[in-house]
Amino acid sequence: MGRPSLNGIRGNLRLQNRLLIVLVGLGLAVLPACELVNNEDSFVDLETVGNISYSRHVQPLLDRECGACHGGAAPDAGLDLTSWSGIVEGSDAGGVVVPRRADRSPLIQMLDALQPTRHPLDVTNPRAGVAPDTLTAVEIAFLKRWVNEGAKNDTGAEPYADADSLLYVAVQDDASIYQIDTRRNVVAAIVDLTDLGYSASAKPHHVVVEPDGSFWYVSLIGESKVLKFDSDNQVVGEADFETPGMLALHPSLDLLFVGRSLSAPAPPSSIGRITRSTMAIEEVQVLFPRPHALAVDPDGGFVHTASLGENQLMTVEAAGSTVSFTPVAGPAHAFVQFAVSSQRDRMYATTQLSNRVLVFDISDPANPVQDSAIPVNAAPWHPAITPDQSELWFGNNLANTITVLDLDQLTIAKVIFGNGVAGPHGSAVRGDGRYVYISNRNLNGTYSPRHDFGTNPQPGTVVVIDRTSQSIVRVIETGPYAAGMGIR
Repeated sequence: MGRPSLNGIRGNLRLQNRLLIVLVGLGLAVLPACELVNNEDSFVDLETVGNISYSRHVQPLLDRECGACHGGAAPDAGLDLTSWSGIVEGSDAGGVVVPRRADRSPLIQMLDALQPTRHPLDVTNPRAGVAPDTLTAVEIAFLKRWVNEGAKNDTGAEPYADADSLLYVAVQDDASIYQIDTRRNVVAAIVDLTDLGYSASAKPHHVVVEPDGSFWYVSLIGESKVLKFDSDNQVVGEADFETPGMLALHPSLDLLFVGRSLSAPAPPSSIGRITRSTMAIEEVQVLFPRPHALAVDPDGGFVHTASLGENQLMTVEAAGSTVSFTPVAGPAHAFVQFAVSSQRDRMYATTQLSNRVLVFDISDPANPVQDSAIPVNAAPWHPAITPDQSELWFGNNLANTITVLDLDQLTIAKVIFGNGVAGPHGSAVRGDGRYVYISNRNLNGTYSPRHDFGTNPQPGTVVVIDRTSQSIVRVIETGPYAAGMGIR
């Protein structure tokens, strides 16, 4: 008996497919957890498929189960699932896929949380509960595998590999650093410190980034270390330093400065001076308690620090040992952080207890002189200056507001509040000045998660503010306690 012809095999498969469709229509058969690939004559078992092809395996599944609502000219929630580029752009609420982190990808979290209920979760949506969620456990497991392998397209590209500006967010109670693509304003990657051998209580606090993005640094309060990462998010160095807090890069020398954490009740009275290339560290005595606020003069000659416990500011020669002290008048301030204007010869200090922004003249950077104080809402936290040097932005940690200072007039230009502003902590401005980012701890649960997946009761947030309209345009959810940030 001869081998069956290729045409004969195809004919049998077509007959089997038609029979299966008839049986399903009669309710006498259930489709297996398989995916019909682009070749209409063959099935692929999603449990055993080896090399995942986006166009042959992933897209047909999404087209069949999701395309009716999440496709076309006006896809639900702004989420187009009919193409890889649509998935990468995400929804009106933000990104839906985090490469290699299916457990943190909203698309997968949605599917896991909904089984075996109905989709979508949003009961205000008129389509809510209309169509049953037909993805099987095998199909969901397949999509998880695709995401965990990088959510690649047919060329092998991963989402957000083309990001040219990243915001790094230290998520303190999650022992992770979220990286946000600031062009799309979506989570591009998550660096989980526990995967790298650090403890779940590592408490990442602040991040600074080399201007060219080649390396980035994060302080770990719980580990008493400062870590150095390369652009592939691999640890390439570390320095031991008790309860590190704020970080400051030197603009031209191979130096990184580190202060002490606000949460440390009695840390050593010194700051750290790290040689970035080797991560060797030396301590510089400051002779007052709890040095926290930290900034390098734009010309690089001096570094400034100030105390949480006393009204004292200290200026030390960046590469030397010359020190000067500046007593600061007024009530107990508790200096949180500095922002320095290169154009105005001014340094702005936020204060936790006196609820002020103190302005210092640093035209002689070795001897700052306070020249004004601006009352603001409770607990102004990390400040950031816009690239045109016209505005200072910061969150008010105890008021759930964001303040914009006009630096020409030294007056409050705007106070912003709204969804996602919940215990604001860090701030950053995109390089072109279009967006301002404010991280939020949400320790009191002021912000409720967009969707309750059962694993995210009290997320941190990063609110994205359009600087022109001064309005919140997106709330990006993170793990709990989003703290300090760095941007490139």
